[in-house]
Amino acid sequence: MFWQSLMFFICRYLRISVVNKKHMKQILLLPAFQEFIRVSTKGKRRTASGKRLTQGTVQQYQVVLQYLQSFETTLPQAIRIQLLYRQTQRQFQQEANYWKKIKLALEQYLRKQHNCLDVYIAAVFKVLKTFFNYLRKEKGLPVGEFHRQFRLPSYQYQPVLIDTFQLQRLIHDHNFRNSLQKHLAESLDLFVVGCLVGLRYIDLINLKKTSLSVRNDQYYLQVLTQKTGTQVNIPLPGYAVEIIDRLKQKRTAYLFKRISNTNFNLHLKQMMELAGYTYSVPKMRYSQGRLTEIKTKEGNSFRFCDHISSHTMRRTAITNLLVLGVPEMVVRKISGHAAGSKEFYRYISLAQDYTNRHLTDAYDKLLKTA
Repeated sequence: MFWQSLMFFICRYLRISVVNKKHMKQILLLPAFQEFIRVSTKGKRRTASGKRLTQGTVQQYQVVLQYLQSFETTLPQAIRIQLLYRQTQRQFQQEANYWKKIKLALEQYLRKQHNCLDVYIAAVFKVLKTFFNYLRKEKGLPVGEFHRQFRLPSYQYQPVLIDTFQLQRLIHDHNFRNSLQKHLAESLDLFVVGCLVGLRYIDLINLKKTSLSVRNDQYYLQVLTQKTGTQVNIPLPGYAVEIIDRLKQKRTAYLFKRISNTNFNLHLKQMMELAGYTYSVPKMRYSQGRLTEIKTKEGNSFRFCDHISSHTMRRTAITNLLVLGVPEMVVRKISGHAAGSKEFYRYISLAQDYTNRHLTDAYDKLLKTA
């Protein structure tokens, strides 16, 4: 009776629907996941450092909820979570088999119904594991550790970057810029600034005029990054200041014209195509453990210009700074990465690969000259 009464009050507090009210040993997945999103949105659930979850993170949770809702319609019964206060070996094995079947069915559903690749399915599974850890660690519910089955092999892809020679051309080729339509020329200027300062697009587009300061004739950008909450002071070269002056809005508090990420990405692809960066760069992704080339809607291989997006700015800035010999600690401070960040060490690996590639090209040219 004690456990039944306790579970009744816990489930009412969590606003979770109960299956089998007589024994109160199960809760339904979807209502519990909706509550998980609600507390994440309201700020009741936070990061390990105490910061509120970003809007982007909550949106990821909502997308996973939509997948789960549509997936559950294909099942004979609603997905339930067994509360294992007292479990026998048989009950444990039953639950392990149950979640193994759910994991495989969900994986196949995402592949066949939504054409999801391995890396995307792994991201969905990562959210599910976060949800189950929330139930275990923050709510103290005995849901077991069957969610550990939600995993796929982790793959890393070589992102497309703007190298130093291409960036120099985009900065100094005034004839090319003047040949562009106004909206493309403005997006080009914004892209160049992004490739210099290494900010995320959301932080770059949200810069205000008060973010620009001058000390001892040196211009700085003072930025509080949205994702990490890090205060960053970034020195600006003269040509970046010229671009900012050219783009600066007169009637708003923002430095740059407000443009959606979608439109900005379209502008970048058009701009890079006009710049002549149309050579083939196949897009390779893993599907069911096999490396597969992803084609465009027209059935063609991806070109260099097709890969360029707003996030290319950040990757390019960080990688180029590392290649040019700027100390990792300084680059990390500018980029807003925490010490020991796995993402940042990926940039270090990219910079090394990039340096090796250019050294090899230089050696080849030297031998040809000889």
